[in-house]
Amino acid sequence: MEDFSEHQSSPNIHINPNTTHATTTQQYLNLNNHSNPFRLDTGDNPAIILVTELLNGDNYATWSRAMQRALRAKNKLAFITETINQPTDQADPLFDLFERCNDIVVSWLQNSISTSIRSSIAFVNSARDIWLDLQDRFSHQNGPRIYQLKKTLANLSQENDTVSIYYGKLKTIWDETLIYDPIPSCNCGAMKIISDRYQRDYVFQFLMGLNDSYSAIRDQIMLIDPIPTIARVFSIIQQQERQHQLASPSTQHDAMAFVVRRQSSFPAKYPLHSKFKQERIYCTYCKITGHMLDTCFKAGNAAAPICSHCNLTGHTMAKSYKLHGYPPGHKLFTKPRGAHVLIAQSTLAPADNSSNVRIGLTQA
Repeated sequence: MEDFSEHQSSPNIHINPNTTHATTTQQYLNLNNHSNPFRLDTGDNPAIILVTELLNGDNYATWSRAMQRALRAKNKLAFITETINQPTDQADPLFDLFERCNDIVVSWLQNSISTSIRSSIAFVNSARDIWLDLQDRFSHQNGPRIYQLKKTLANLSQENDTVSIYYGKLKTIWDETLIYDPIPSCNCGAMKIISDRYQRDYVFQFLMGLNDSYSAIRDQIMLIDPIPTIARVFSIIQQQERQHQLASPSTQHDAMAFVVRRQSSFPAKYPLHSKFKQERIYCTYCKITGHMLDTCFKAGNAAAPICSHCNLTGHTMAKSYKLHGYPPGHKLFTKPRGAHVLIAQSTLAPADNSSNVRIGLTQA
């Protein structure tokens, strides 16, 4: 009797590759299976654009990651990773299915590339070949891109941005830097220390770029031991920003109320305020305030006024400097007023019967 155990443990037993291929082919031919990469749904047409940011040569790292995510969501990532080999025999039942899906992926790749680069792959028919060609051309520019990211990071500050926008700019640069210069993956304790140092540097970079209005809360965060994570620090600063926004309207309201009170009390304290505003009318001919061109006697549009006190033209008795005194800034302002001014004032002043004081001149 033949020993069955010897055949079971024999290393010479192998699976027939033709049987495996036939089983795989049958799985791929089942287009009702949603996990089948050869299945095309209604929305899988060659005109759609899978990513919003087109490949322009400088953004290959972010573009390739976005493109892989989109193809994985469409269950077509295997056509660029060569997980599915292209059938060479046209009699293969998967030949037409592969050609159709490959053309769809090629169209998606071309739609996600800028016009200047698209022309260089216009005649490439394999999605896998297009992916490898773009990878060879644009994935080795790590050094200059890392330098550019580090330089942008060093000069970045909040300025007029909100805390959320400022943090978003920093987060974008940090994430892209990790793409070009990733942290080695390891489960040892040393890598945990390096990761914590990266997080601490993120906190320092975020706090250094904030405006001076956050100096108080920034000093408080720096005294915390250990330093909180960047997500926690961002939450604290954002709460402080909301408090500033809540305090600003009340401060502005108090300032406006103060201005209104000042303006409302000004005319009562200064009765000549309205008259002063009227005298600010400007004449474009003689360059003097107090009247306009239509009433300017120097331009011949009106008769020249005559002062009944000094008999001079150009002003009236109500504006006579000799009668009322020279204004501040006039060259004669500091000089004592003459006797004729006192006489004029005594003449114009109403008689006071309750006083026997008489104003007059004495002979020198």
